[in-house]
Amino acid sequence: MSFTASAFSIEKQKNILIIHSYSEGLQWTSEQNSGIIENITKSNNNCAIFVEYMDWKNYPYQNNLDSLYNYLKYKYSDKKLDLIITTDDAALTFALENRADLFSNAPIVFSGVNQEKISQIQGKYENLTGVMEEIDPTDTIRMARKINPDIENLYLMVDNSESGVTTSKIILEKVKQMNPEIKIIPMNNMSFSTVIDTVGRLDNKSMLLFATYYGDGTGSIIDFNLACREVSKYSAVPTYHLYDFGLNNGAFGGNMLSGRLYGNYAAELALRILEGESADNIAIYSPKATRKVFDYNQMKRFNISRDKLPSDTEIFNKPFSFFETYRLLVLAVAAVFIFLILFVMILLIYIKKIRRIRKELHISNEELTQTYEELVATDDELKNQLHEISEIQRNLAESEEKYTYLALHDVLTGLPNRRSLFEDADRILHKGNNKKAALLFIDMDNFKYINDTMGHEFGDLLIKAASDRLSLDLLEKSTLYRLGGDEFIILAEETGQDRAEQLTADILYSFKENFFVKNIGLHISFSIGIAIYPKHGNNIEELIKSADIAMYKAKESGKNRYVLYDKIMNKDFTERMNIEKHLHTAMDNNEFELFYQPQFDLNTNKVTGLEALLRWRSPELGLVSPMKFIKVAEDTHLIIQLGEWVLIQACDFLSHLHKQGLTDMKMSVNISTLQIFQSDFNTKVLKIIDYFKLDPSSIELEITETVLIESFEVVYDKLLKLREKGIGIALDDFGKGYSSLSYLKQLPITTLKIDKTFIDNVSLIQENKTITQHIIKMGRSMGISVIAEGVEHNDQLEYLKKYECDKIQGYLFSRPLPKKEVEKLLKGLN
Repeated sequence: MSFTASAFSIEKQKNILIIHSYSEGLQWTSEQNSGIIENITKSNNNCAIFVEYMDWKNYPYQNNLDSLYNYLKYKYSDKKLDLIITTDDAALTFALENRADLFSNAPIVFSGVNQEKISQIQGKYENLTGVMEEIDPTDTIRMARKINPDIENLYLMVDNSESGVTTSKIILEKVKQMNPEIKIIPMNNMSFSTVIDTVGRLDNKSMLLFATYYGDGTGSIIDFNLACREVSKYSAVPTYHLYDFGLNNGAFGGNMLSGRLYGNYAAELALRILEGESADNIAIYSPKATRKVFDYNQMKRFNISRDKLPSDTEIFNKPFSFFETYRLLVLAVAAVFIFLILFVMILLIYIKKIRRIRKELHISNEELTQTYEELVATDDELKNQLHEISEIQRNLAESEEKYTYLALHDVLTGLPNRRSLFEDADRILHKGNNKKAALLFIDMDNFKYINDTMGHEFGDLLIKAASDRLSLDLLEKSTLYRLGGDEFIILAEETGQDRAEQLTADILYSFKENFFVKNIGLHISFSIGIAIYPKHGNNIEELIKSADIAMYKAKESGKNRYVLYDKIMNKDFTERMNIEKHLHTAMDNNEFELFYQPQFDLNTNKVTGLEALLRWRSPELGLVSPMKFIKVAEDTHLIIQLGEWVLIQACDFLSHLHKQGLTDMKMSVNISTLQIFQSDFNTKVLKIIDYFKLDPSSIELEITETVLIESFEVVYDKLLKLREKGIGIALDDFGKGYSSLSYLKQLPITTLKIDKTFIDNVSLIQENKTITQHIIKMGRSMGISVIAEGVEHNDQLEYLKKYECDKIQGYLFSRPLPKKEVEKLLKGLN
């Protein structure tokens, strides 16, 4: 998919294509992408940026290149590109070989390519420049030997991939030049279990350097960050790393390459080209793109002191230190106090001297008078100085009070923050007489939609207004905290379950009234999780975790409600996290498949339509129910990419059926709320239909009542424009909600799908006790086609025929089937 960042300008917009060798999930690639985009958008807002990922680590095959070629030719054949930016070797090779055919013969700026690759291409191509990735572990090894002078052996974590072999070769040469006596032991041919066993037995004469590792010696694919974490976990010595994304993944540190810095440097060259400079006139160069970074937690683990590291080293994950953070302020205060002490000492000496002078001058009246006058003048001066000192002390006290307040309060709302919550919790939860307390985890529903649609300034004002209203419902001895974003915490002392639930119900009721922000009225709601102390946790961390899990359960149950934590939810939460973990890679691993359920026309006795239904068969989780993974996909926004894939696959299959002679066949595709919220949703739908040369009337988009209730104004305009193009609009699961009837006459609905719950109990014997016949009559009177879902028995079919339902869909006629079985079924019927 492509990411576009553009802004209106009188000047002609420049089109930039970024091609990454690896997947978006690889942090090295993600950091380079962020570095490129942040520099370009900061310096030139009149650019459209398109991003593509080759995923060469997982699919280093020719058929991947062929598919990518066809895909990019389809996307960019009619788009004039002004510049191409590539990261790592595979993307550079692909761009060079295909830029004349695919990419308007645009100039190329590369990033993250090593010297060996550059020597292969230098002089062979024109209109090319970039930044060279210089892999040099020598600084890291020097730092390691300063920490441990006994190091003789270097264990090298590399794999047998193309980049692994190249990296290993460069490291061997660099180490040999630096110190030939160091023995290098590559671990590329070991199984991962052997690697773990080996690093666990390393002695004080060994160091471990983690380079590039995506698979072990047996060919098994290993996640890069997982491998680093596991190796570091079991290693007997610190794990030095070549790349800074190893931090927080077990890496101890080193002089580490930064993908973001390489992206920044590549963007600088790109901007020079966009401003008119020729790429051939810009020399390829190797900038300093490393950081000396070490992980504080690993330093503690291996008992390594700060003074053994270079003075310009960054310390990562270091705990907050008031002295180091406010060093200048502390030193200034100390200097003032020292000055005051010295001043007082001088003053005491001076006073003692005055007394001695007064005693000596007592002999002479004239001298005594003169001395007295001097003392009066001196006394006035001292009073002025003492007054100034008092002012300094008062200002210092006010500054200290201000900094203390800022450290414990949220800047936007003025509420106590997370740090304040943890400090208060230590006091509240461990009081001897406090036998119970309640914690409410409060999360605003759909805040991301509002923030993305209305802007961050609007979102901040809404957060402030919501916090003000939440503060009105607090109980005595309860405090409201802002955790961050749209999340709030209420910690209530001496509060049990009943009182906590009443407080939560009052909060939900108070938000029924609309907010007016910048003269715009809108309704917001909250999902709230409740945890009770000590039943659901003995400390604040456990209570927050329990309430957070309960809040997620409230979200899953429909939002705008509260849920009391139960230990059973841990299983659901763990299952959800597991689904989310594997869902991120499911599409890349081709784990999704579409099944199609036929729709039988009762008037013509023919199958006239198919509903595309998504199925996920995970190697780790097995067959995952759509009821579980669709909600996770929506929460993580993966539903946008997944929904587009479903539409493409469904249109492809429908095009195939039309070519087989089934030209009257229609296809229904379910659409998520998040998809409709995308600004380019209509454009993508029409472009996909046009690509497969389908008549728009053969495609029907299914929406739910939830979409209508939550976003009617946005949905109305978009669906009306799609309907004007001929695309059908179906209202799915009709009757489950309570608001659809008020929208039926306003929206361009072409099909009404009666929910299965209305079909389960219908029959001719009890026909007067059901409302299904009235729904059918209502739909027909409005000119809307009516489909009954979940038809499983003949008596249901007879009932629907009697009341002239248009179509049926259910196990009585056919279960959802894969493509090949659908084709067999349709051929058998014809």
